[in-house]
Amino acid sequence: MFYQVHACATTLKYKKEAYCFFQIEVYDLKISVIGAGAQGSAIASVLSKNPEVSEIVSADINLKAAKLAVEKTKSDKVSAERVDAGNVEDLLRVVKGSDTVVNATSGFNLNMMDAALKSGANYVDLASMEGGTLEDSIQKQLAFNDKFKDAGLTAVMCMGGPYTTNVAVRYAADKLDRVDEIRLRAAWTGDESEEFIPTWAPMWSPVAALTEWIPPAAIYENGKWKEVPPFSGVEDYPFPEPMGPATVCYIDYDPTYTLPRFIKGVKYVDYKITPDRMAGALIKIGLGSDKPIDVKGVKVAPIDVLLTITPPATETFAAYEPEFLHSEKEFYGCSLAEVKGEKAGEKITRTVYRISGFRETYEKWGTVWAGVAVPAALTATMLAKREIKIKGVIPPEGLEPEPFLAKLAEKGWVYQERITREIRS
Repeated sequence: MFYQVHACATTLKYKKEAYCFFQIEVYDLKISVIGAGAQGSAIASVLSKNPEVSEIVSADINLKAAKLAVEKTKSDKVSAERVDAGNVEDLLRVVKGSDTVVNATSGFNLNMMDAALKSGANYVDLASMEGGTLEDSIQKQLAFNDKFKDAGLTAVMCMGGPYTTNVAVRYAADKLDRVDEIRLRAAWTGDESEEFIPTWAPMWSPVAALTEWIPPAAIYENGKWKEVPPFSGVEDYPFPEPMGPATVCYIDYDPTYTLPRFIKGVKYVDYKITPDRMAGALIKIGLGSDKPIDVKGVKVAPIDVLLTITPPATETFAAYEPEFLHSEKEFYGCSLAEVKGEKAGEKITRTVYRISGFRETYEKWGTVWAGVAVPAALTATMLAKREIKIKGVIPPEGLEPEPFLAKLAEKGWVYQERITREIRS
């Protein structure tokens, strides 16, 4: 919550004496971060550096992980709690009094939205992972729209990592008279291991890193979504320097489903990223299946076996940290969108993008997951301060783009734009 003390915005004069009244804002914000993995702990760390936030709860079903996240922040504003995100009553116990609830788990979207509503808090998540198809999951979350509006609250869904680029997409789309196509691309360097026989060990949620490659990908075309195989549509995309060309392919990602709903008139949307070929190989031999198989008389789900023996993301980063931070070569990541349309009769492509160096990011924020943590923490804080006026359930492109991008830029998180026009004789 925050408090305002004000009388007027002008100087009052009486008997030649002047009285000037100023507005004073005192922030006392509480933000609960549910999930203390690689990304949740990074969000808690970024929030702990904000003087406007007075209390942060880091909660996880694994109390040890939550306590470790607290230790990393080195801040007495952060406390650890054990919580079962599958239990709304348990969530209510933890998030009580929160201004914003951040969902940094691999799922439980509806439970946490329910808990946020019942506790009078705003809500932020990183992706829609409610089970079933991604389209169904997003529709279930959007169905909360009227409830959040009626409560005077906001839920920003899918504010994770490259999805933040949707705000810049909205910025570019608003500059056009008509939007025809949106092509999203994300890639990174540095995933070529020096090990002769490398280990599949994602530096973020292993379950999400694996399962995002299992379903067919979606393309939005002429008012309909259609399926294409995962790992298809391979191309070498020319990312801006210093990133340079990188191989990308289709993936089933949230913006393909949300952008057509919020960018009116768009005819085509797709998403391609750097392929995780090791994950693809594991899936191809059946290790991504959740259907039990018989192994020497014991029924086990292959995915359960794989995820049990896959090291946690926090351990993986600790192992690779020296390579990322002390290598002579900088590693880069880029999130980009081509927004094609028309302005005053001209065919125009507005390409928005952000390139970041892993070492530079770590030195500034203390985590390579700043790409997730900084936008999520900023959104949570802006909601808590009531700076986001839109009520209801929205994805990143539902935000007013210019104020949000300006806030990101203040933190050194800058998007660039390249504009090209079609020349006609």
